[in-house]
Amino acid sequence: MISLLVIPCVSNAADNPKVFKLGFLSSLSGTFAAVADTQRKGVLLAVEQINAKGGLNMPWGKVKIEVIVKDDEAKLDVGVRRFRELVAEGINGLTGTIYAPLAAAINEECKISAIPFFPSGIMAFDSFKKGNLADSTFSVAFTPWTVGYIGGEAITKSLKKKKVYHLSRSDAWGKFVHQGLVYSLKQNGGELLGFAESPMGTIEYTSLINKAKSLKPEVVYNDFFGGDAIASIKQSQELGLNKTSIIFNAWTTNVVAMGIPENALSGMYAIEYYYYNLEGFPDKELVKKAKEYTDANMKKWGEPPDPYGTFAYIATEVLSQGVVLARSFNPGDISKAILGSKSIDTVRGPVHFRKDHVMVAKYAAFLVKGKSEKEKKSKWDVFKVEGYYGGEGILPPLSLLGY
Repeated sequence: MISLLVIPCVSNAADNPKVFKLGFLSSLSGTFAAVADTQRKGVLLAVEQINAKGGLNMPWGKVKIEVIVKDDEAKLDVGVRRFRELVAEGINGLTGTIYAPLAAAINEECKISAIPFFPSGIMAFDSFKKGNLADSTFSVAFTPWTVGYIGGEAITKSLKKKKVYHLSRSDAWGKFVHQGLVYSLKQNGGELLGFAESPMGTIEYTSLINKAKSLKPEVVYNDFFGGDAIASIKQSQELGLNKTSIIFNAWTTNVVAMGIPENALSGMYAIEYYYYNLEGFPDKELVKKAKEYTDANMKKWGEPPDPYGTFAYIATEVLSQGVVLARSFNPGDISKAILGSKSIDTVRGPVHFRKDHVMVAKYAAFLVKGKSEKEKKSKWDVFKVEGYYGGEGILPPLSLLGY
């Protein structure tokens, strides 16, 4: 168990601060390094754009944002230590984190240090139960339960399929994805034929894949992420699973998709937090925002934005607007301002927050389909957007969280 060091909040040391110090903490080395680096890029782009307009519009004048970057090395003890270093350096807010257990640990720390915390990844389900969340922690995404719920809705309503087999990671991520999937399938007339799980870092998936094949599901729902997703989907294709069933990856990013062999990616369905190319999407304002955002990312980084970079970009957007709405750096004022706002503007359109501090968005996630080599216009052109999911209906009922 991690011991909590009581550190006095230094966020409001000056009455009229000249700079807003934004901490960024994520796994820039270790298992999730490639994805975490896209988070870093998202934060730096958002801050550059805000500062280019003069900074945060505060009652005492324009205030620039300064970013302090730390690497948690995908280790719980290192992450907590780095967070305490950031607090000691006087941060006024924090974003980042990709490892859910670390995000939960930082949330506990924020109950003491009162730092506004906007994780740019998916936090654990239990973090959002009534009484568990720090007053100034806000999620710009949702929990693994919602990942599963969206998957069930996509399979039954968008793909018009019913018979599902679930390949799952044997940890809290897989547990709550499974719960959301089961809940959604029951609501929408789907049928779970079977379920098999394996720990993070598994190399060989043959037995799980062959079990799924034997039951002849219409859809094999795979909730592995990162390198595990690449390995399991590659082996599924090699064993011919994609010839008998639709492969559906519960949660992915462009960085992960680019690692999947083309013949396995082609025709695969998945859910993404965001996709940079919304050409042809019916909401013209959203398309315009996406193009401006993508062009800016291409200019700064030479690549389109990745979903986890967009997590961090949106987290920075929401936190900065919360500060301006609050007219203060005080964490309590920022929280009240965000919860009281009916519409906060983001690159994915207007959003607001529920009482459990989870973002409600019309475009919360996108259904994408893998492109064949012939369809791709560039190495980043991996998906075509097939639909979207959002609104409060995709979130777990507040009663499940103790409200």
